Amino acid sequence: MIAMIKIARLLLFISILTVFTACGKNNPGTTEKPAASQAQQESGKVEESQKPIENPMESNPIENSKKLREMMPKLVKDLKKVLIDDASKLWPSFNNADKQILLLNPSNKIAYLMNNQKSDIGSKDEVIEYNTDSIKDVELLVTPFQLTTFNDHPTYVVNVDISSSFGMMSGDKAYENLFKFIVHEGIHLLLQSGDSVEGLGTRAETYPEDINSRYYRNEMYQYLKEASKSKNRDEKIDQIQKAVYFYELYLNSNKKNKQQDGYDNIEGMATYLQEKAYLLLNHPNTSTKELNDLTAQSIIDNFIPADQEKEGGLLVKGREFYDIGSLAIVSAVDLGLDDKAIFTTSPLGVLKSKFGSQKAEGHENIKTANNDYYISYNNQLKSYVDDIVSKQKDDKYAAVRIPVTINNASVMYEDMMVEYKFKGNPAEIQTTTREIVLGDTRIKLNKMKSLYIQNTMEILKDPTKMDPNMVMGYTIVYVPKKDIEINKDKLLTIQRDDLLIFDAKYEEKDGEYQILMK
Repeated sequence: MIAMIKIARLLLFISILTVFTACGKNNPGTTEKPAASQAQQESGKVEESQKPIENPMESNPIENSKKLREMMPKLVKDLKKVLIDDASKLWPSFNNADKQILLLNPSNKIAYLMNNQKSDIGSKDEVIEYNTDSIKDVELLVTPFQLTTFNDHPTYVVNVDISSSFGMMSGDKAYENLFKFIVHEGIHLLLQSGDSVEGLGTRAETYPEDINSRYYRNEMYQYLKEASKSKNRDEKIDQIQKAVYFYELYLNSNKKNKQQDGYDNIEGMATYLQEKAYLLLNHPNTSTKELNDLTAQSIIDNFIPADQEKEGGLLVKGREFYDIGSLAIVSAVDLGLDDKAIFTTSPLGVLKSKFGSQKAEGHENIKTANNDYYISYNNQLKSYVDDIVSKQKDDKYAAVRIPVTINNASVMYEDMMVEYKFKGNPAEIQTTTREIVLGDTRIKLNKMKSLYIQNTMEILKDPTKMDPNMVMGYTIVYVPKKDIEINKDKLLTIQRDDLLIFDAKYEEKDGEYQILMK
């Protein structure tokens, strides 16, 4: 279950254009009457709603709130068109007739409900406007996005205030980036949640990084890019077969590569459809072939090299699933391959089964650049891992273990994730910014390096029915003992720039300060 795998990990994976995951909950929305019966979608000029918006994390919140308010009417109109009215034009099996979309803009106290399923407050065609103060489920107001229940119906909820700080960049592409971000996560939660793909493993970094695997991936990208550009079917297939050759080398060179194979489908499909959705808005009368070509070019144009100072730069490691997966889907669609196969299988696997492979020589400049880059990269990873290992061994540091549930954790920003073994169990070293609520205790991590250990649990098919109090895993932080305060009531407090914990209940166990749920 694609969306559930992302939900179950309860983490946000950031890579260049930020990619989210979020928690589904079974909390009902308000059943009160909305503040207004219909959004005034034409109440602002389109040009004004497309004005640039700076990153809200780095600029004036009041000004950002004003700009978001200007954007909302157009955003509502465009999202309704691509995710509800014309969903099947994005992908044949995409049908949201029974799904609602709720956009929240808490800073302006406005929410917009699209495809309303509650007939006593309006028709499906109306866009219902709410005052966010009337929404009883306050958790909706602090989660960037999720698939949940609102007014007793399945609903894709997006908090624009929070999401804009991750989905947008400053400049004239602000609206485009936010729109694409909402569509991307909507594809995960609305389209992909009912199907599965082959093989899924952790997306954390491996130390040391397998340099050969990264080279094979870069060659796959180069040949898929040429395939997408080719106007001749035979030439296109020729490039695809060479990409498949390196795909086979990639799968056979490392066990983890096979485990991660399905992510090319998950992120590739969402990337392909976010680009197609934006182009559908701006080229409504274009042919299917022209739209596919435009989508391919857009994916290529949005490529961001790992080494931006070198011409023809390498893939960013965390972006491989998005760039390679989406380009493989471009060719599979262009060549008329089966929709269901493309949707449910690794896209390179689909191309392999249809066209086979042929040996390719590759690109010597890519190989040289790859080796140089990842030798340096491995040195950085070593430093990252060594830092936390040294703190584990240092008597001046203490481990603080914090339980993470579906319900208690807000946005998590991932600077880096590296696979790690902790007491023989799989774990990840992370640098995170997040807030965790445990009863009356609020814990804030600000770019804090930590370990994350995930609990083994059953993955439920319906993300709206997961127990919000289920412990998904534990975050372990290493803190100088001198910074830990224990008061007379045996409550723990830590006040640091990277970690704030006030009056938390705890127990000392297994050499750790283990924070209690209540």
